[in-house]
Amino acid sequence: MLHVFSVALVLPILALASAFVILGRAIAAGSLLGLFDQLLADSVWLIPWGVLGAGATLLVIAVGGLFVRTRWLAGLSVAILGLGSTVIVIVLTNGRSDASFDQVPFFIPGVVASCIGAWFTLTERPRRHDGTSAT
Repeated sequence: MLHVFSVALVLPILALASAFVILGRAIAAGSLLGLFDQLLADSVWLIPWGVLGAGATLLVIAVGGLFVRTRWLAGLSVAILGLGSTVIVIVLTNGRSDASFDQVPFFIPGVVASCIGAWFTLTERPRRHDGTSAT
């Protein structure tokens, strides 16, 4: 249950990071027509493939945490997704002059999900029969 909770915690920061990346690419086009063209191109790709791929990936990660043999890998995936998304959002919002301490609570779910995923990675990693870690 804790793993599924960590996947749910990582969803908002992952959506925000994805939106920042998509909007950043569109704004980099330089003109209003270029902005709309880039948004249209991204949505044409995102609707059939991006949404299905992201949903399938998150489903595989969530189901992977339910099995003992894959729980460490699913935890590692959540930790990487949460940490990566949080870093992307922090880097993209840090350059703005109106960034304030009031925005910090929005980053907490991604950091908590990363901590839960890292805990699963460390505690559930495969072990040999003699008790040592399999590397």
